Amino acid sequence: MTSYHPSKTTWLNPNIEYLFNEEIIEYDIHDAGFSIIQQYHLLPPEKIRELEGIQRGVKRHIAVGMLQRDDKEFSKRLADKFAEVRQLFLMMNQLEDDRILSVKKDAIYTLGKCKRTTFGKVRFAEKNTYTSYIRFPDVNNLELYYGPNGIDVKGMGELAVNRHRLYLLEFIRMLFRLIEDQDTSVRRKFMRFLNQYKAGELEEEYYIEFNNLSREPNKLFNYQNILLPLLKIILREVN
Repeated sequence: MTSYHPSKTTWLNPNIEYLFNEEIIEYDIHDAGFSIIQQYHLLPPEKIRELEGIQRGVKRHIAVGMLQRDDKEFSKRLADKFAEVRQLFLMMNQLEDDRILSVKKDAIYTLGKCKRTTFGKVRFAEKNTYTSYIRFPDVNNLELYYGPNGIDVKGMGELAVNRHRLYLLEFIRMLFRLIEDQDTSVRRKFMRFLNQYKAGELEEEYYIEFNNLSREPNKLFNYQNILLPLLKIILREVN
């Protein structure tokens, strides 16, 4: 039995704060809004044909969004069908809490592959594969997903991410790699970094608050909410 209910458009597994060396897969609903409209005939045929003629991607997504804005009844029916296809995906793949890492409106992050991904016009496409994950509960459940292509951050806008990319985010990327490899040097490297951080010896960018705002240096915020949790993870996971 899962505590996640498909009516929730977003959900984080409260029992998983971090994972290393796991197969984490992001399944996104391909062309989500339009494919659900097609599958469940949520609009008149002529309107569906009109949407079909719009280039798939941002333009079609905007068009569907405008329909939702202008027609609240349609918006509710579409939201209900989003929940229905999430329910179908979970049920057909027998997914319970121990295999659901997180859920977004049109994406489900699972531990391990799922066999059933197509339901008529609706297809859950394998978008990204990761090997490790950390969630920071005290930073609005900020999520970091690590894999072969680097780190993806959920809960922080692109501009904020770019402020950290060459600094704290790059340092955390190195930590992910060392923890995955069970490289005991990670303790020494982290403590050296932590001492430099506390002494104010690093570049100013390392002190910018690591959250969705990422506006001002906030040495204490990063120390309490990012670095101390990372230290606890390292001490627990690398012997």
